[in-house]
Amino acid sequence: MSKSAKPKPGCEGYRRPGNRAPGRSGKRRAWALGFVHILIAGHLIHWWITGRTLSPIEPSESMYTLENGQVNAGFIFFVIAILSTAILGRWFCGWACHMVALQDLCGWMMKKVGITPRPFRSRLLSLVPFILAFYMFLWPTFKREVFPLFESFIPGLLSWFTPVKAWPGFSNHLMVTNFWETFPSVIVSIPFFLICGFVVVYLLGAKGFCTYGCPYGAFFNVADRVSPMRIVADMSKCESCGLCTANCTSNVQISREIKVHQQVVDPGCMKCLDCVDVCPNGVLSFGMGKPGLLSNKDLDAKKIQRKSQLSWVGEISLAIVFALSWFSWRGVYEQIPLLMATGIALSVTFLSWKAAQLIFDKDVSLQQRPLRRGGNWTRSGVWVFTLAVLSIAFTVSAGKSRWDLQQSTHWMEKVAVNLDQVLLPGKPPVPQEAVDASIKAIASLKPQLSITRGGFALFEPEGTRLEERLGYMNAVSGDLLAAKEWWSLALEGSAEPSHDLLLRYGQLIEKQDGPRALSVWLDASRERWGLLPPLVTLRGLLGQKQATASVQAGNYFAAARHLEALIPWIGFNPGLLDDIDRLLESATPTQDFSAEEIALMRSRIAGIRVSGGVPVETPLKAQED
Repeated sequence: MSKSAKPKPGCEGYRRPGNRAPGRSGKRRAWALGFVHILIAGHLIHWWITGRTLSPIEPSESMYTLENGQVNAGFIFFVIAILSTAILGRWFCGWACHMVALQDLCGWMMKKVGITPRPFRSRLLSLVPFILAFYMFLWPTFKREVFPLFESFIPGLLSWFTPVKAWPGFSNHLMVTNFWETFPSVIVSIPFFLICGFVVVYLLGAKGFCTYGCPYGAFFNVADRVSPMRIVADMSKCESCGLCTANCTSNVQISREIKVHQQVVDPGCMKCLDCVDVCPNGVLSFGMGKPGLLSNKDLDAKKIQRKSQLSWVGEISLAIVFALSWFSWRGVYEQIPLLMATGIALSVTFLSWKAAQLIFDKDVSLQQRPLRRGGNWTRSGVWVFTLAVLSIAFTVSAGKSRWDLQQSTHWMEKVAVNLDQVLLPGKPPVPQEAVDASIKAIASLKPQLSITRGGFALFEPEGTRLEERLGYMNAVSGDLLAAKEWWSLALEGSAEPSHDLLLRYGQLIEKQDGPRALSVWLDASRERWGLLPPLVTLRGLLGQKQATASVQAGNYFAAARHLEALIPWIGFNPGLLDDIDRLLESATPTQDFSAEEIALMRSRIAGIRVSGGVPVETPLKAQED
């Protein structure tokens, strides 16, 4: 439109009638969403201060209620939100969801730099929220109730899936001490917000994640269909300007719907009221209407078909790409949560589509930015194509890591060997089947190492679990040197090592390097981690074995010194002191120790009995056998 041309009434540039004040719903909604985050911050602060608080008010917590019977605040909140949606319409998404707040913030920031994300429309991808909702909330119950009925017809059906847990009954989990237990780490949360915020909004539109990735929205979608509260239209004032559809961030074709229904029936409408605010003639308002289910019955031949930017071949192709991408990223590196995997898969799917367009089409654009014109690639097109190739390569790498993780888990389950058979004397040998399975597990575990450590993964599982598993499998396979190396790496990188790791590493040191090396390592470990139970157990067993060996050699004083060295580890123990006294009674001076040394030890033990603790003097260092 030229600057001199007179705009059509109702279109951009048309002067708003004097009796029509600009809408304020956008600002009110921003305040409401901001208040939601203040409440979230207050919840966290209360937990930090008191150490115990109300369980997370997050819909995803409902999974634990439906699968394990743990009634929590998130489940109660989700039920209330769904019931209120059945009355008021899909208000929660627009006015109370922190993910919508994130997407709105990202969209607002993009508009400040001149970018207005346009919505991407796909028929099959719009089914993703419903599939995820079933998987998250209904699948565990479905497996528990339905699978046993088919077990007699399909033997082994239950073994194809993760174990089906028996229903434990409801239990109270409204208050928790570990508030963050069910949430991803901060390291994962930051890229989650970047991907599901900026990336998805830019590629798929202002509410791209809500439309194609939010499993909670599937429940609100269904509940909205029975709600009588709608965006209704007074069609006598409508001039078909299309501003309502152009400004709808919920990906709803409002102008088409009000022509047919005189109201918005699309359950994707989040009642954010942006369309009400932007309408220059006051056509739209929020009020009583006909439930969406009843309106759909009246459509007949006029039924609105959801537009798509893809042919059915394209739809199916993108659905396959999304499925492969989702399975590649879901749970990879034992860190990527479901919703983050969904956001990544949506981004990879969209970029793959753009890459295909750049290869086969002469004219391609992205958010009004030309990528290819008349067969010539623009600089932006080269960048987008490169980004698409990289995203596909990273997805292939993630898929390889996910496959290796599943394979290693499969073979590790077949090992199931108690390491006492490997590390302690007098135990039966490890079965050959377990040895073979451990070798195959190692072959699947090593590729999960990062590229910098000789593997193929971009990242590794959080913590030291990978090193611990490699050490375990190498020990079972018989390669104790490799097991020691991996366990040593695990201990170096762990501030709080697992008790089993400490116990097994100590047993391995004693087996390979002898009691003296174990004693030195235990003393160093006590200084680093304190008196952890496995360290105390190892030191106690070592002292007993050393004392027994000394008694068998007739050296009672050396046996007493070995037992005395246990006092700093186990504290005041009358039984231990009695054993030391008996050994000293049998001890006689030799060229290795004098009567004065025996008398000095008796004095120390007597002082410990009187004080009930370790004396100030440092006990003589135990001789190592």
